[in-house]
Amino acid sequence: MANLLRTLLLFNILPLLLFSVQTAVAQSKLINTLIPDQVSIQYAGSIGYISGGLGYNLWKEKSTLSFHFGYVPKNKGGELDIAAVKLDYKPFAIHIGDQLIFHPINPVAFLSYTFGQDFGFEFDSQVYDKGYYFWSPALREHLGLTSELKILGDGSTKIKSISLYVEANTNDLYAINWYHDRKGIPFTDIFRLGFGLKMNF
Repeated sequence: MANLLRTLLLFNILPLLLFSVQTAVAQSKLINTLIPDQVSIQYAGSIGYISGGLGYNLWKEKSTLSFHFGYVPKNKGGELDIAAVKLDYKPFAIHIGDQLIFHPINPVAFLSYTFGQDFGFEFDSQVYDKGYYFWSPALREHLGLTSELKILGDGSTKIKSISLYVEANTNDLYAINWYHDRKGIPFTDIFRLGFGLKMNF
């Protein structure tokens, strides 16, 4: 009877326990991977009058992949909801003392999608012939630059740093319109400014 119990334990219960432990560890790693490294709030900048975001640091914080949701109120040009996915890169870091890091020029690229009845991937085929407009009403491709000042935490809280940033970006439609009317549209007019704050954990 004792041998039978040992055999059951060795070949049935023990592997089941090991599998359960491995599954729990894998789920814990997955949960830790899904927890964002930063949260942000941004004013203006092509993704809403105000927007919030969650970000994940990549390549030892040289880059960030972030997801944003923005809102434009009715009294600021029409009620709109905008989602965006951003990727930025920080090639330079200037250390100012022990607690400040300045990232002067950071390229950023992102896609934004505007939700609403008047927006879609394509124009209404019952109103416009296919190909009449080559761009999408809702989907915009953006390129820009940011400058960021990072204030490092002192280790007393879970907040590793707080960053203030400014971003200038343009999109595909603005750039194409400027290219076709370079004499009539000043280059600076195709850019939109955004100002934001990030907290890194």
